Amino acid sequence: MDALHEYKIGFNGLAIGNHHFSFDVRQSFFDCFEQSEIQECDVHLDLSLEKDVNMLVFDFAFTGWVMLDCDRCLDQYKQYVDQEQRIIVNFGDEHREQSEDIVIIPFGDTHFDVSQYIFEYLHLALPIQRAHPLNKEGKTDCNQEMLEKVRKHGSERSKSGLADHADSSTWDALKSLQFDKKKDN
Repeated sequence: MDALHEYKIGFNGLAIGNHHFSFDVRQSFFDCFEQSEIQECDVHLDLSLEKDVNMLVFDFAFTGWVMLDCDRCLDQYKQYVDQEQRIIVNFGDEHREQSEDIVIIPFGDTHFDVSQYIFEYLHLALPIQRAHPLNKEGKTDCNQEMLEKVRKHGSERSKSGLADHADSSTWDALKSLQFDKKKDN
């Protein structure tokens, strides 16, 4: 049985107008995708479908949290998600993506699978820099023991000259490059 079957929205028998779907996206959803960064989560999706004669408009509204690894201390923390996205589905001869928010599907299709879009939209909602948010006192909830180890390791590396040597040798090698200047005729 297809683990993602509930995310295939059957639109063929639906009347023209607005329709609403609700999903709770959990770890079992992301287990279906090998390349997922999200392992643990509790996200609610309100999916609105506006059906017209020649097109479908899907509005995604995500709220909830995903568990991420902190870039600073490597402990896990809850990253809250609140995002909205839209896809416009038109009908044509073949399946293709016309742009990032417009999809063409064949006239004979009766279902539209939103699972890949849920996966992509939730990953796009993740911050580039992942770190514990500040608590009520304005301090980070990062693992202080780990941060101290990182500081200690960084200062030892700097004292030994490893960090400076790596940076300077790279730049020194680039400085020695000679470029021929071409004369304009």
